[in-house]
Amino acid sequence: MNIIDRLLPHRSPFLMVESVVAYTGGDAPVLHAERPICSSEPVFLNAEPPLYWPSVYIIEGLGQTSNLLSLFWMLERSLAAQGLDPESICDGLKGLENHGSNTTAKALLEILDRDLERTISRIGLSAAVDVQVSGRVCAGEVLHYEVERTHLLGELSRFAVRACVGEHVVLSGTMVGARIKGTV
Repeated sequence: MNIIDRLLPHRSPFLMVESVVAYTGGDAPVLHAERPICSSEPVFLNAEPPLYWPSVYIIEGLGQTSNLLSLFWMLERSLAAQGLDPESICDGLKGLENHGSNTTAKALLEILDRDLERTISRIGLSAAVDVQVSGRVCAGEVLHYEVERTHLLGELSRFAVRACVGEHVVLSGTMVGARIKGTV
């Protein structure tokens, strides 16, 4: 089981995050994620080289990473409420791929089975995007996303976002996401 497939409703070719690299929790949580850009992507079909990844896809990837960060933070809080170490969230999520092979993974499975559909139905609306494009991403490169939640006010979360290829920043700025009440 791919954990990102479990946490996000997006599927190829609209899934813009392939892997979570690191998560730091707390009051100002940060999530690092990646996506390799392949020359076989549907957006490059019949395109002439050089093959540049569209900036709107980078923004979408940062939005999906922001959603993942919100979900990780919710899971972190749920683990702490159960008396489990929230620092072990990444190991627990990796354990999910082995069908709940450790205590944290088993607790996460219970939380996800109980709360995920309700939680996903409340996440995902982009309220504001203020970013600056400062570079390009070419086919064959790995796009690295970094998202930090800087403010939480009711149903609104503000994120400082940055997308890089290696050490080169290709897009940075802020995004505001709104959780909406709804049905699954």
